[in-house]
Amino acid sequence: MTRTPHDRVRYEFIVRGTLSERAVAAFPELTATAAPIGFTQLTGMVSGDQELRAMLARFDALGLTLVEMRQVPGSDS
Repeated sequence: MTRTPHDRVRYEFIVRGTLSERAVAAFPELTATAAPIGFTQLTGMVSGDQELRAMLARFDALGLTLVEMRQVPGSDS
């Protein structure tokens, strides 16, 4: 099912490493929290498939290793 821009879904992203303030600032729509040693958890609402793809491209452009991505309860849709 393709989501529309009006569908908001909460996602959790786990990336390898402890992110710098600059890297965290690249994702203003996400909240960074500590994860197990050597990882950072970013959580937030994503509006539609296009925004999700753009966010994944940002992880890639910054050279971040995304080790897990999942939907979590708390969607507004």
